[in-house]
This record gives sequence, C-alpha cells and structure tokens, in this order.
Amino acid sequence: MAVSIDNYLRNLSYERYYQKNDSSETDKIARSLDALIKNLNTDLGLFIRGKIVFGSYDRDTILPRKVDSKSDIDLMVIFNHTEHERTPETYRAWLKLFADKFYKDKYGSEVIKSFPTVTIRKSNIHYDLVPAKQEVNIFLGSTLYIPDSGNSWRSTNPKDVKDKLTEANTKYKSIVKPIIRLLKAWNAGNGYPFESYELEKSITQMNFYKDNIQTGFFYAANQLTTTWGDPQSKADKITSLKFNIQKAKECLEANDGEKAKQWLNRILP
Repeated sequence: MAVSIDNYLRNLSYERYYQKNDSSETDKIARSLDALIKNLNTDLGLFIRGKIVFGSYDRDTILPRKVDSKSDIDLMVIFNHTEHERTPETYRAWLKLFADKFYKDKYGSEVIKSFPTVTIRKSNIHYDLVPAKQEVNIFLGSTLYIPDSGNSWRSTNPKDVKDKLTEANTKYKSIVKPIIRLLKAWNAGNGYPFESYELEKSITQMNFYKDNIQTGFFYAANQLTTTWGDPQSKADKITSLKFNIQKAKECLEANDGEKAKQWLNRILP
C-alpha cells in the first residue's frame, strides 16, 4: 500500500502558505486597511455610498507576502452616482488623486493607475481600489457595476467567487481552500503563469469527490492547461509541475515518502 503525504501537504497549506488570523502580518494589514478606509471617509466620504472588501483576503486564500509578493487586498469603492453626471474614468481619477494625496512616496509607497483599479503598493501589502456604482430596481434588487474596457459599466458580484468557494469547500470537506493555497504558492514561485483570480476560480469549479488534500492537489495540478495564445513559457511551467508530481506519485507507490517530498519541494516554494 502506498504511503501518504497528505499531512505534509496539509501542514504546508495551513502553516507556510496560510495568512493566519493571529499573525503579526495580519494585524498590520488590518490596521493598514482601517487607516485606508478612514482616509477614504475623510477625503471622499460625501461622494461614497459604501465600501466592500473582496478578493482572496475575503476568501481566506491570500498567501503571506514572503510566499506571494503580489498579495493584495481588493476594495470596491461604491460612489453616489447620477447616470449622466460622471463616467467610470472620473471615479478612477478621484481615487488616483486620493491615493497620491495620502500614500504616494510616503514610506516607500507607490500609486499606479491601472485598469480598472488604482493600486497602492505599500511595503507590507498592495491595495486595489475599484470604483463602482450601484443601481436599485424594486423588482430585480440592487446591482453593482464596475468599469469595462470601453469606459462604460459592466455588472459584477464581488462575492460570487467567495460564495461558490465556500459551497465547494463545505461540499468537499474543507480541502478546496488548502489546495488553492498550494497551487497559488506554486504559481507565485514560478512567475505567475496564471492570473491568481482565474486560478482560484478554476480550482473552485473542479470535482474533488472522495479526495483528500494530497489526491486533490495532484488532481487539480493535472487539470491545469494552456489556452490559445498563451506563451510557451506557461506551457513549460505546467509541464514541469506535472512531471514533478508524477515523480512524487511514483515515490509514494514505492513507499518512499521522503523522496516524494523532495520532488514536491522542487515545485512548492
């Protein structure tokens, strides 16, 4: 009977790759986020309808900065909006002015206007500020909108992936989040061949029936693939991932758990 390294992978996902709630890093981020929200209220409070924290920080799949240098917090800023009054670009410009005023060149922070966000790069964490508007219909309820590529609006649900991940994680006995953290660690250690959000969404949709963290991790890694137009470097990294996992599986079949860990250490930072 093959040996198992399920506990080894579980420990990685809950120790090395987990942003613990009681860690000093989490405490710093919480205080930094509170300060950011306070500054937003001070500078743009009259124009803001609400704020929503979403993304990997909210989903409990964010990695520590020592593992993922691109770890960030997504903050949706919902503005009081009159349809013919302001465009998405106006709100992005307001957020850029706000970020420059409070953060640019302070304590080594940078401010970058990208699409559809304004990014504040602090030493301990990055923030992506996403402008949004909200429309309320008495029959359909409320709908949130963020900028699209044509400087117009597209509907969004910032909690959609979280809801689906929570459902999948419950269904598959709490192994989906650890598997996501393991593959996000591989992704970060290999130059981000996948967009982090797309990687999480893809894993959330997979079937982990009767899996544990070990078998689920092996399965999920082997489901990764390229799409048309992806660079050859992405294909090479996926091939390397699958090769090392296959070698680890062969060692497990030969009852050599330590050798299996050595193969996995080649792909997990």
